[in-house]
Amino acid sequence: MDSFKFNDEQIKVIKALSGTLIAELDDLETEALSKTKAIVIKKHSSKVIEFAKFDLSKNENFIEILSDKLIKCYFKPFYELDRKQCEVVLQNWSKSFKFYRNMFLILSTLINVIYWSKFDNYFETIGYPGPDPEASGEKFTSKINLFPTYEFIQVPPEGLVLNFDVVIIGSGAGGGVVSALLAKAGYSVLVVEKGKYYHQNDLSLKQDESLTNLYENGGMASTFGGGTTINYCASLRPQHFIREEWAAQGLTYFLSDDFNKSIEAVEKRMGVSSDAIIHNESNKILIEGCKRLGYHYKNIPQNTAGSHHQCGWCTFGCKYGEKQGCLMTWLKDARDAGAKFIDNCYVENVLLKNRKAVGIKAIVNENRILVVHSKKVIVSCGAIHSPALLKRSGLRNANLGKNLYLHPATMVSGFFPDREIISYSGSIMTSVSEVVENIDGDHYGSKLEIAPLHPIYLVAFLPWKSALNHKQRMLQINHLVPILIVSRDKDPGRTSIDSCGRPRIHYSISNHDSKSVVEGMIAGINILVAAGAKTVITGQLAIEEFEPAEKDPFNDPRYKQYIEKIRKIGVEDSESSIGSAHQMGTCKMGIDSKTSVVNPKGKVWEIDNLYVADASVLPTSTGVNPAITICSVAYSIANFIIKDDMPKSKI
Repeated sequence: MDSFKFNDEQIKVIKALSGTLIAELDDLETEALSKTKAIVIKKHSSKVIEFAKFDLSKNENFIEILSDKLIKCYFKPFYELDRKQCEVVLQNWSKSFKFYRNMFLILSTLINVIYWSKFDNYFETIGYPGPDPEASGEKFTSKINLFPTYEFIQVPPEGLVLNFDVVIIGSGAGGGVVSALLAKAGYSVLVVEKGKYYHQNDLSLKQDESLTNLYENGGMASTFGGGTTINYCASLRPQHFIREEWAAQGLTYFLSDDFNKSIEAVEKRMGVSSDAIIHNESNKILIEGCKRLGYHYKNIPQNTAGSHHQCGWCTFGCKYGEKQGCLMTWLKDARDAGAKFIDNCYVENVLLKNRKAVGIKAIVNENRILVVHSKKVIVSCGAIHSPALLKRSGLRNANLGKNLYLHPATMVSGFFPDREIISYSGSIMTSVSEVVENIDGDHYGSKLEIAPLHPIYLVAFLPWKSALNHKQRMLQINHLVPILIVSRDKDPGRTSIDSCGRPRIHYSISNHDSKSVVEGMIAGINILVAAGAKTVITGQLAIEEFEPAEKDPFNDPRYKQYIEKIRKIGVEDSESSIGSAHQMGTCKMGIDSKTSVVNPKGKVWEIDNLYVADASVLPTSTGVNPAITICSVAYSIANFIIKDDMPKSKI
């Protein structure tokens, strides 16, 4: 595959696709674009005309990058059609059979995400600054000496053999917490991470570099500190009904005082508080709309140690060290207690002997062999990679990889032409509405939150409709309020491994969970309309944007028809842009090896000295941003290990 090159005919098709999605507009379209209602138009009127005439197919550098990204596909030539005809073809794809809708979503999203992440020639035109303008200023330099630094064991070309009491695979919300507690309890601890460590100095906050450096394939976190390095600061406790549901499955610990103490200890160490919240414009609008409708809303506690954290780029790493993720807390504690670290380390398998875990075999920097002998192995690779590692290691538990929960997520947006929003400014994700979290009576509904709308997220969640509409939408980016709908999925998928041992995801959103997402979308649209949005937009391919009536919009028959159409279309079968907010399950905790992978203390049923401590052990989806839950479960598992080993530890 590395040697594959597109032929001339295929390159023509790629150019035609690119030149259709981001096309040179004709005179009438250019005039319409120049009338787009947004403050940015007044600031950069001459640039807007240039933007209107921009044709992506003429950018040879982009075409080369896209050719490298696309897999080998078979296209019917349509590059001889004119631009308007090509546009009709793509629009028809978006409303056709599932295969064509899939093709449309994949190609349009890929092309737009690559362009808007890698090329900044029209950032100024749309009013997007690129990296945080304050990232090199006093806000950063005044704190630079406060950031912890880490040293990493270097593996020589000939390989390396090490010995530790405990090796922990993964450095995120699970592995980070366990490393701190075990190191402080006197264990010799090695933490290995397949991602790379980036000090605050190294964070560029550029979209493309961040996706490449901090994420796996632009999706899941893959960096030192795991998801706590790139998540927002949302720090919500597991709700009572989740804990009650888990206890009803026999995991009574989750209703105990000890688990309460774990949550409290986690929140204290990570500086969780609502005291310093100052809502940005997007969060204010969510609250305004909820108030006018009588909907539930509340503040989301932040893990910022009491700082008013104005960092809309946190999803690209926290440049200012204010977010108290594992880099700033648990891993620092582990370091101070003597733990050692290796990054760029891919663990091939856990070493087993006589049904006991005795270490790991890994590849560092892609070609250097590492063998670690240890008394215990803690798997904290996350819900996608933990079951894959255990399967590669020879475990045969039939439950491995089952119970995959993804928190299906989509976005609705409202356009406020007379109000500058800039959703990535100020504090992000500081409010939530739970108005539809229990719409089905068993708490498998959706939550509504605010996310920062960087260009790559706009083009990923709001589907392309036409060349003109795309450019209009980009010019309106700083006037859009994005409401993120995060569903607590009831019906799980699964993971498997391919012939090379790599994880594969098998997941289709169920009818129940689709309805949950849709009701969240409708609630989000209602909130935006109540707050005064002039236009509302969903991620559904077959739904056009809607302009509510100026007066009494909720009693407008047009609005009622629009809402019913949203329900009818739904989000199943590639009808909408939809993603995964968080990944959970796959190494389920339970009281019976026939239905779970680990016991209530996190130990793998069939192997001694082998534990799992991450999102994969969660028995169900959480319905809340799961960082605090994962940390609290990992905190508990670490204490179980210490207590069971008490005669061997130094405390």
